[in-house]
Amino acid sequence: MKIAVIGTGYVGLVQGAAFADVNHSVTCVDKVKEKIIHLNEFCEGKRNDLPILEPDLPRLVKENYDKKRLSFTTDINEAVKGAKVIFIAVGTPSNEDGSANLTHVKNVALDIAKAMNYESETPIYKIIVNKSTVPPNTYKVVHDIIASETRNGFDVVSNPEFLAEGRAVKDCLRPSRIIVGTSNAKAASKMEELYAPFKDREVSIMFMSNIDAEMVKYASNTYLAAQVSLTNAMANLSRELGADWRKVLEGVKKDVRVGRFVYAGLGFGGSCFPKDVRELIHTMSMYRGNTLDLEYLKKIIEMNEAQKSVFLPRMEKYYGSLEGKKIAVWGTTFKPETNDVRESAGLHMIKELLLRGASVAAYEPSGSEHSLFALSLDENLKPHMERLAFAHDMYGALKEAEGVVIAVEWNDFRNPDFEKMKKLMKAPVVFDGKDIINTRHMEDYGFDYFSVGRPDLLCFSKN
Repeated sequence: MKIAVIGTGYVGLVQGAAFADVNHSVTCVDKVKEKIIHLNEFCEGKRNDLPILEPDLPRLVKENYDKKRLSFTTDINEAVKGAKVIFIAVGTPSNEDGSANLTHVKNVALDIAKAMNYESETPIYKIIVNKSTVPPNTYKVVHDIIASETRNGFDVVSNPEFLAEGRAVKDCLRPSRIIVGTSNAKAASKMEELYAPFKDREVSIMFMSNIDAEMVKYASNTYLAAQVSLTNAMANLSRELGADWRKVLEGVKKDVRVGRFVYAGLGFGGSCFPKDVRELIHTMSMYRGNTLDLEYLKKIIEMNEAQKSVFLPRMEKYYGSLEGKKIAVWGTTFKPETNDVRESAGLHMIKELLLRGASVAAYEPSGSEHSLFALSLDENLKPHMERLAFAHDMYGALKEAEGVVIAVEWNDFRNPDFEKMKKLMKAPVVFDGKDIINTRHMEDYGFDYFSVGRPDLLCFSKN
């Protein structure tokens, strides 16, 4: 089947490559010319990186490009004309009031409608699939925009994505479930044909109404976000009581009703959980007013923001003051195996340390470009940026550091060379924001160790 995917971000590029991998003919479209040039140059062997970092994606893209099942263009008119199914996979960032900014979705819907106005000997019928994360009832907005610009036949389908950055390729090739929202039998039949190869892999395809499908995405992410905040609350309490959350967790996880977001950390970030919960708060306020469930959703966000700063009062108590201290920060993405730094705990930690007078040496395995750009947008940080440096390797960030914050659970950080760390650091102190370091190693090598869900361990400062 011929498919057009509008938008080549995480969702569009990965989903487009996955469709090509099951033998569909996919044209990925983006209005940013530089991004399309980048993608084509990668496929032609003129560069070795993609615009986004995602494990196994380079292989998937290159293989399907070479098999002529995947192509990239800025020409939306040709892509729409040749496609039976057109996916909208553009960003929906939050407005200041928490509502979803649908500008990109609306613009793409308008572009698709105009592109559908071509002459044909046979009746024109397109299926427009909204893959972007949008508030409930957005399918009506897309439908009305397209209907206002073309008399040709079409249906709008809601098909939310459930990709996790760092494992997006796996999630696309073997998704946990496929949600298809439509009330039209013809559209449902075409979508079933489109996803038939995934059904052969025993993936569940669920058909429901558009509004049901749109709600599934928000409900899923809000449940998961709530679990992260509740987990961190339990981990914080465990540490205060002298319990080890990792040990407590062994018992909790035996209950099959409890999900997988039960590991303590510095809160959730990225492009999904924070944005989706805020947008659901905005939607709920419109329909339900100031209710208890609305206050509960707000509390999830408040707890998460507080969790990102959980180390700061403990650091100030330990050092007396952070003024003039040099602190290393390992990890600035919101999770491992991605270069996405949106709402990351690592960037939050860097910002707060700089504002408190500390110098920061950071290291990010995916590179520093995205982190530096994000930090440069904060006007409050501009007078302090001279006290920030990014190292080329994880140990380079430790030279003369009086502590290191582990903000992301990259594998390189799980079992570092502790002897080398101790030689490089001015004071061997670890603030483990992911509880990934074995406390026995901290005792053996004489580190002071602070974590989220475990009691503090003071070995260095007592000697």
